[in-house]
Amino acid sequence: MRITLDTNQLVRALVRPPGLATFVMAWESRRFLVVCSRELMAEYEYVLNHPDIKVLIYPELLRTFTSHLRDDIELVDLPNIPQVCRDPDDDKVVATAIYGMVDYLVTDDDDLKTSAVVDVLHQSGIEVIDMDRLVRILG
Repeated sequence: MRITLDTNQLVRALVRPPGLATFVMAWESRRFLVVCSRELMAEYEYVLNHPDIKVLIYPELLRTFTSHLRDDIELVDLPNIPQVCRDPDDDKVVATAIYGMVDYLVTDDDDLKTSAVVDVLHQSGIEVIDMDRLVRILG
């Protein structure tokens, strides 16, 4: 299974580890592949290093992400970032999912759940789900 994680869901997974232990363990055991672009990775790093976010994440989990989970992410190039979202910052997430040929875009961002965005993703065979649904699928 191939997924693209919106930044909000990566943060959620790292901030709430007991509730999302299934997700973290499945990632560590490579039950799915996280597909990311350089543009989205830059956003991950920026957000995870923000003082207000960093203080919420257990240092061990942040080390786990930076030491080996990040190395297991498949990076894809974005030759074109179509403008389909209300928020232009979300376009890179959609493009990453499409060019990464993922099965799921994992997000809780309402802007990425609009019918226009969902239709564009469905044309590429991508389903938009949230972390709770992913954890049930992995269960």
